[in-house]
Amino acid sequence: MGIRGLGLDICSISRIQRIMDGPRAEPFLNRVYTEAERALCGQRHDAASAYAARFAAKEALVKALGAPPGIRWKDMEVRRDGGAPYFALSGVALEVMEARRLEAFLALTHDADVAAATVVLQSKGD
Repeated sequence: MGIRGLGLDICSISRIQRIMDGPRAEPFLNRVYTEAERALCGQRHDAASAYAARFAAKEALVKALGAPPGIRWKDMEVRRDGGAPYFALSGVALEVMEARRLEAFLALTHDADVAAATVVLQSKGD
């Protein structure tokens, strides 16, 4: 059977903006986002939207996987190489995906003050 997991998350863009404008900005950004994500999002005029979409994506993947113990924010890097967004995984996220023989499909969106992400997990080879 094909679909093995589904995750959905929404994130308030203004919440991320408040964090970015406050004293906890650096610890938050360093804990949640990889260097590549920070380089990409930080240069955008809508940086808070980009960060919020990636936050939602990571939360959606965790939900789709059933919140495996030990998973870390930086285990899930959101990339986009001119096409659809996708995950580059490491650590526990990669171990779980490989052990379950899964691949992830990711959709991101943002409008007004909300960013959202949907993750579908599918068995490899289906």
